[in-house]
Amino acid sequence: MLTSRRLAPPRDREGRFVNWAGTVVTRPSAWHEPRSSDEIVELVQAAARAGHKLRVVGAGHSWSAIAAPEQLAVSLDRHAGIVAVHEGRRVVTVRGGTRLRDLNARLAELGLALPIVGSVAQQSVAGAIGTGTHGSSLAHGNLASLVEELELVTGTGERLALAAGDERLDGARVHLGALGVITQVTLRVEPAFRVAESIEAVPLARVIGSLAAIARSAEYVKVWWFPHTHSANVHRYQRTLDAASLRPSPATLRWIDENVLHARMFPWLVAVQRRRPDWVPACNRAIARSYARPVRVGRSDLMLSTPMPFQHRETEAALPLASSDEAFDRLVRLVERERLRVNMPLELRFVRGDAGWLSPASGADTCQIGAYAGSVPDVDRYFSGFWRELRPLAARPHWGKELDHHHDELRPLYPHWQRFAALRDRLDPGRILSTPFQVRILGD
Repeated sequence: MLTSRRLAPPRDREGRFVNWAGTVVTRPSAWHEPRSSDEIVELVQAAARAGHKLRVVGAGHSWSAIAAPEQLAVSLDRHAGIVAVHEGRRVVTVRGGTRLRDLNARLAELGLALPIVGSVAQQSVAGAIGTGTHGSSLAHGNLASLVEELELVTGTGERLALAAGDERLDGARVHLGALGVITQVTLRVEPAFRVAESIEAVPLARVIGSLAAIARSAEYVKVWWFPHTHSANVHRYQRTLDAASLRPSPATLRWIDENVLHARMFPWLVAVQRRRPDWVPACNRAIARSYARPVRVGRSDLMLSTPMPFQHRETEAALPLASSDEAFDRLVRLVERERLRVNMPLELRFVRGDAGWLSPASGADTCQIGAYAGSVPDVDRYFSGFWRELRPLAARPHWGKELDHHHDELRPLYPHWQRFAALRDRLDPGRILSTPFQVRILGD
């Protein structure tokens, strides 16, 4: 059995909730860390009787207020670990508080792997599926699409198990923390595999107009464009039987990236750029060139994810794949036209369409475009311009990143919106799981 390494919930010394990005701070009245499903049931029932609101905080790895508790904060870090591995069915059942990095490591020991992983692996399983966290592959959906079964404690304190074939499972995949406390999740897995990464610098003029073809050029593909450069880096990952790279190994590179580059060098560079934003273009060009490197081979979860980055801001939009070229072109022109100094890449990832009612990839293959920036002077103008350009293309926001959307605007973007609302009414009629963020995006 896997027992998660003890990780502190997103709580500071004063007892406040602080999300990873530092963009949301609340002061809950109490913190709870239940160890079992029975304790979760008791906690929810007591909150319902008292009329209190509760919120599961997960890892707090978000930029939006989706995990922010107003009254009772609940961490599932003590309710974590693998419950069972069903190798014949190629599924694994885990408790909701299990961190993805712990799950990936244990699966590797068992000769298994998730077919898709997100950018980073610090999140809890329940939290990651709840926002539609995704990797980049038109052969695979987001993490929520891997869910075969799910168990939760509803807002009335009742246990509910959702199995394959139950239409409510598609509603609960991307749950937004609005349906109940996710206690257990069964995910599809497959035999462990390695991938080879190649990175090609492609002129922007060739990228724009070819994104759908680029997205299908390998099983896993993502595109990074560093603003103020004239080409984009196309990252492709193909399965291979070749041995993992040795000098340096992917694990060693990951340690260097996290503990040297992102922990020390990049924060220092952003501090310099904050004082000297005119240095941003030259820095971007140098960093973009640094990705010209030999093919690397490594374990899938290491190669398909990125190092835990330095603190920064993110917003993200999901659009139909057919709109990806126009969306990318609009954003390139935005940066050039308004002379924005943007010191992190614009990332394009591709996600297979799925059946999740509130999944950003619901119903169609998507391009999910992420705008990232360190704390430089133009970041607010950049993010507002990002949405000004993409809203006309019916872009859906990533639930866990910066968004200023309202439920009246969101409702038409999701064909199954009313079904989710009806399910929420049945599972949490007293709205004990509701927060101001949920009222804004879901209504009440």
